[in-house]
Amino acid sequence: MSVTTPTTMACKACEGPLEVLRLCRRIRMRCTRCGREFQIHEVADRLDPATEAILERYTAIIYD
Repeated sequence: MSVTTPTTMACKACEGPLEVLRLCRRIRMRCTRCGREFQIHEVADRLDPATEAILERYTAIIYD
């Protein structure tokens, strides 16, 4: 089962909207346009305050 939460961030590949994707213990950022998934450390330098607030809900998100 997966849970998604929309964010205000844009995809590095196509500029489409990113969402936080939670799959059991995995947390990813996924583009709703092109479907590309990013691990959190791949977009950490671009996190905005709203997305950081969403990610604060989860414990281990960096390496899985």
